[in-house]
Amino acid sequence: MNTKRRGILLRITISITLLFIIIYTIGFERIKQQLSHTIFWLFLLALIVENFGVMISAKKWQMLLHDKKIEISYMDSLSYYYIGSFFNTMMPSSVGGDVIKAYMLGKKVDKIKVFSSVIMDRLTGLIAVIFIAVLAIASFYPLLPRHVIPLILLIVIFFFLSLLLLIKTSFFERLLDIIFRRWKKVRDFFHGIIMSLKTYKDKKLLLSALLISFLFHLLMILNNYVLSISIGMDIPLIYFFIFVPVAELLVALPISIQGFGVREGSYAILFSSVGTSYAAAFSIGFLDQIVKVVVSIIGGIIYVFKK
Repeated sequence: MNTKRRGILLRITISITLLFIIIYTIGFERIKQQLSHTIFWLFLLALIVENFGVMISAKKWQMLLHDKKIEISYMDSLSYYYIGSFFNTMMPSSVGGDVIKAYMLGKKVDKIKVFSSVIMDRLTGLIAVIFIAVLAIASFYPLLPRHVIPLILLIVIFFFLSLLLLIKTSFFERLLDIIFRRWKKVRDFFHGIIMSLKTYKDKKLLLSALLISFLFHLLMILNNYVLSISIGMDIPLIYFFIFVPVAELLVALPISIQGFGVREGSYAILFSSVGTSYAAAFSIGFLDQIVKVVVSIIGGIIYVFKK
């Protein structure tokens, strides 16, 4: 079994193990009872909001592609984005689908530019969620569990340090030279992506991409609030602005499949710190995952037809 397959199996195992531990600890019957109260029309509203998030994200990606002189229609951008969301539900972390959609479009146009646009799409999204998380931590520090803050700050520092090294230095290029010294084609491919990333200098474009990313994450926060209402919870909206971005940073760690187990566990720890039951907090995270999976099915259908 190759390294890639072992990595995927490890992440699947971690996701299943985390879900099992959390469900066993909280109690299956408690979770089942909490989910049985779900108001269906609010769940449908969450699906609509999730789809809208995909739609605006596809527009952002189209803009980033346009900057690289790659012209595709909005409908094509949207279809590739749905396909990406479909594969994100089955592959490690939440980036496997990005690789698939970049590969598919890269067969038709310059693949290096496509991959760099996908990475820039991700970077602007991470900057937005980190900004929201840091703002929430700074504004509502006393409300956060103390053991969570150091981990979040470590992720934030690591991300911005990596971003600084990427933009301002040749650190990653030298690192690639060391890692792929025997594989020239692979090294040149990654070198090309880094060079392409560094040419994103249109401030108006980057600001627009960041604004769309902020809107996307605000929608995601509101969606979780809607899901909490759908199961009869009365949690103040402000806590979602604090906890959801923090949970998203943890989900971004490549240790599970689509964040399964990590998101639910994060919600259970964070929301329980303000009096929410573990079962209810788990249920919110689990419903959010179900919404993402249901929406991703659209991408699976599109993939079958495009194939």
